[in-house]
Amino acid sequence: MAVELAEEEVVVLNFVHEYLNKNRQFIFEEILPFLNSRIRLSSVNISNEGVRKILISLTNKKLIVEGSKLSKSEILNNKKRKDIYEFILKNPGTYFNRIIHELNLSNHIVVWHLNMLLKFEFITKEILENHDIYFDTRSVFDNIKLKYFTNKEKSQKIISFMKNDNIGITKTHLSQELKMHMNTLAKYLKLLEKYEVIVKKKIDNNYLYFLSQK
Repeated sequence: MAVELAEEEVVVLNFVHEYLNKNRQFIFEEILPFLNSRIRLSSVNISNEGVRKILISLTNKKLIVEGSKLSKSEILNNKKRKDIYEFILKNPGTYFNRIIHELNLSNHIVVWHLNMLLKFEFITKEILENHDIYFDTRSVFDNIKLKYFTNKEKSQKIISFMKNDNIGITKTHLSQELKMHMNTLAKYLKLLEKYEVIVKKKIDNNYLYFLSQK
């Protein structure tokens, strides 16, 4: 997740790290006098206004975040935070309770580390089925939704059945075979069709469902 920086940005960021290493929070207006004094003592030539613009740029790139004592390069130094991040990378579209149970962490620990990962844009979150799901910022949300829905237990039952017998099946027959309520089945078939996991074809007077060949 490297971010390309201009030479002047690297210089200012190094001075920001020096400031934060003294256990101080990054507060925009408070750090400016420190940065300007360090620049004046260095060999680089950056005006006060230039320092301000660079600081804005570093903030926009989420390399530093207002109110935090950390910079982006330090975020994954914490083992629990790194474990959460790596779990999300391996399980895009995962949700809060799953993180807690799989990693055996307490609620407040997970909340804190998720907020830090979100704040520095290592991850992002969206709402699906009334709860937050988390994934890497580089991921495409439509791909995440596909993985989220196809990994659900009922979706897996439908897909597995159709893999074993993909000669076309009606909704009624599928409901009977899987012992799944018609309304529930209809919901999952609609989602799987939307994401082109299955296709629906009208043959004679019946609609049959098949696994997609994609």
